[in-house]
Amino acid sequence: MIEIYESIFITVGVGFLFACLFIFEPWGWVIDKLLPYKPFNCVLCLCFWCSLGLYIFIDLNPLHAIYSAVIAEMTYRKLIM
Repeated sequence: MIEIYESIFITVGVGFLFACLFIFEPWGWVIDKLLPYKPFNCVLCLCFWCSLGLYIFIDLNPLHAIYSAVIAEMTYRKLIM
């Protein structure tokens, strides 16, 4: 039972982490100057690919990457409005 809660907390936490990363000003400069490409300047894409690698590395279900990406996108939209 505790493993279910642990995976939920990790999934939501990674989503919040990437949402906060995109409102962090130095990351905005990195996106504008160094990485103006699609996987790096989109919250949904970057969160999905990075969390997919993370979840595979820590042996968590890779489908949780989809949930993290959607949480990150929705949180980012709420933070910038």
